[in-house]
Amino acid sequence: MTVARSAVPTLVCLALCLATAPASADDVLARGRYMVVTGHCNNCHTAGYQQSAGKTPEKDWLTGRDIGQRGPWGTTYPANLRINVNKMSEAEWVAYAGTLKTRPGMPWWSVRDTTPDDLRAMYRFIKSLGPSDTPSRPALPPGEEPKTLVIRLVVPPKPPGPPPAVSPVREPPPSDAVLARGRYMLVTGHCNNCHTGNYGPAEGNVPEREWVKGSPSGHRGAWGTTYATNLRTNVAAMSEAQWVEYARTVKTRPPMPWWALHDTDAEDLRAMYRFIKSLGAPGEPAPAALSPDREPAPPYTQWPAIFGD
Repeated sequence: MTVARSAVPTLVCLALCLATAPASADDVLARGRYMVVTGHCNNCHTAGYQQSAGKTPEKDWLTGRDIGQRGPWGTTYPANLRINVNKMSEAEWVAYAGTLKTRPGMPWWSVRDTTPDDLRAMYRFIKSLGPSDTPSRPALPPGEEPKTLVIRLVVPPKPPGPPPAVSPVREPPPSDAVLARGRYMLVTGHCNNCHTGNYGPAEGNVPEREWVKGSPSGHRGAWGTTYATNLRTNVAAMSEAQWVEYARTVKTRPPMPWWALHDTDAEDLRAMYRFIKSLGAPGEPAPAALSPDREPAPPYTQWPAIFGD
């Protein structure tokens, strides 16, 4: 078939327009949902989500929950995000999320590293869930005893003298697109918050060379005490295909939200594998799990009986 010379500019223009066409409304909502799921927002902000291993109906998502997080700061409760987004414009939400700094245990540093496009998609998805009129419980000061279930952070006594200063070190993301994608998934998926020692107390300011080596901070509950694994040793023992299969089928002891990994795209899982592998030598395995009758050394988090068998 011969195309008239005069039609060529029109075809080129059409091709360029199609290549740069904006995402549809459905695509934006799907992206927002994906970021909410893989970013583990529901694990804290949706009542019953952890107990049901992610099976809570969407109509009940992100309305907050009555399980507090208790530590030296007092007791905080996850916010009703549907109330939050319905109070803000999309631009206000992006500005809010990009500058957010809350009390523990919200890992606000991961939200601040989320791209504006993903924040806008999250806003639109959360808004699509509809309004909600029930505010979350107010925070309690350190001396006030909560009347709800709590996830309690147990810390060792402070050493004498000032604690060592933590230098904020943020290394630039890798230039390779796949590595950059893997890094982004680790950060927005909150992997470091459990799998990198001191990441939470340092508000994310831990050098990449120390990332995902596991953590000495335990999670104690009816199952015993578990420790976040060294993901570097995991990927070193697997091929990329084995990692993807593992992530899609893994079911671990609490409190690991394995159900969100099951919903993560294979391309994102491959990018995570390559980024973790790029971090270098695996290091030592995380501490072994303890049986329910053994008392762990602090620091550890004491979980209430919210998980099924």
